Amino acid sequence: MSDTNDVCKPSALDDSDSEEQTTAQPPPDPNRASPMMVFLEASIDAIEVCTHCCKMDDIIKKPPPQPRAAINRTASFIRAHDLDISEEDIAKCSKEARDGGGEEEQRCDILCTSGRNKELLSLEGGGSGAIMSALVTIGLHEATDETARWVATGPTDKALRKRAKAAKAGAPLDEGPMGSWPNAASGTNVLVWSSKCHRPGHGADYPVVKSRGLIPAAACDVVELMKDSKRVMEYNKMSVGREDEAILHQNESSSVHCSETKCPKLGVAGEAKLMSSKSQPPLTRKPLEFKTLFYARQLEASDGVPTKGAAYITVGRSVWETPEGTDEGSDGSTTRCEILLSVNLVREVANAANGEAWSELTMITHAVSPGVPVFVGKQLGLLAAENYIRDIRALFEKK
Repeated sequence: MSDTNDVCKPSALDDSDSEEQTTAQPPPDPNRASPMMVFLEASIDAIEVCTHCCKMDDIIKKPPPQPRAAINRTASFIRAHDLDISEEDIAKCSKEARDGGGEEEQRCDILCTSGRNKELLSLEGGGSGAIMSALVTIGLHEATDETARWVATGPTDKALRKRAKAAKAGAPLDEGPMGSWPNAASGTNVLVWSSKCHRPGHGADYPVVKSRGLIPAAACDVVELMKDSKRVMEYNKMSVGREDEAILHQNESSSVHCSETKCPKLGVAGEAKLMSSKSQPPLTRKPLEFKTLFYARQLEASDGVPTKGAAYITVGRSVWETPEGTDEGSDGSTTRCEILLSVNLVREVANAANGEAWSELTMITHAVSPGVPVFVGKQLGLLAAENYIRDIRALFEKK
């Protein structure tokens, strides 16, 4: 699969109609977006979560004008080149596509015949639960990986060195609520790292950003904020709206807060949905558009994640209208961008002395932005990751 899909193109700045233009420079391309756009939107918008997965036929509006058109509008193809999915589950995705009988679905079937050669899979079939579980596996590994592959920013390195020096000297750490795991967040600090992507394939050349900070709220309240599309503009100042295009659930008992109730068809607990969101960062003519699958569930002891109370994981990845990973039918009014991986790990830590609940939020963002210099994108991503956690914290501090 080519990495040159027409996604996340940098957009032109709003220049004045000056006549002082040199003939040596081409006119700005209105379809190109600023380097800031992908990482800001990926970091801020990526933590939205979802509702329990079932079959797409149940959530497509009835009656659709044509089955194929309805599928395309819902954007039901997702990159799976880096996901650990069995041949059986890949076959389930392919079988549903074959049953549709359309030309596009047959092409998806060709792409999905081998677990070692897969690129995009359809979310139409019974293998969707395996896709979500595979995203959770990657997300937990990234969020809890504390190895030397992660390079800390200057302020983060300084804070961690100071903590280590105090611990070595036996000095007490009076930093308030804090997790017992390595590199836990404390106080008002927001810890930020970057790393090369260790998974081969599409997007491997783009950096991964991790940020971590404390939120003055219970973990359940934090995840409820993340999954509520109506509240996005409370903490995302650049958002111009987010809609739930497809709520995927088996019944009303499905909940992100219950790990025991699972979809009979897919065998996964939690909540999932397909979302369409738009934002308008500064200096961009067109709104930025993301179509994303988000999935969230409560963690269990078997997940092996250290925590001092309840814990949740949310994962997200862009979805597409075609098996080639393109936005078929776009009217050109927005710039389509791609999130390859977004992760939010929310873990409760010990309550403060006054009994207030505190949670630690670890966020992972891996966005694909062709045309943006890697160094520039990395710096913008680091800044956006820190600001996002501070904005979430400020929202709960107002309560």
